[in-house]
Amino acid sequence: MLYQGLQITISPDDPTFFDYCGVTLDFAYAVIAWELNLRDLKKLSLNGITYSSISEEKRQKLKDDVFPGKWQEFIEYLNSL
Repeated sequence: MLYQGLQITISPDDPTFFDYCGVTLDFAYAVIAWELNLRDLKKLSLNGITYSSISEEKRQKLKDDVFPGKWQEFIEYLNSL
């Protein structure tokens, strides 16, 4: 779906039932099942912000101020392994 241009996101599926919080586990499963690369992860992460139900002001703040730094931290972490 992603490679066909469909704008998809990763969202938690019954986190209470599986006793976890957030979407980290969902992303891990998607990476393994769909053989995603870093470009795919970045696109899915940004889609999560773009298509969320938060206010436009918060969406822009996340895209402009929060995501770039967090993404860079993630890349630096991967490079340190």
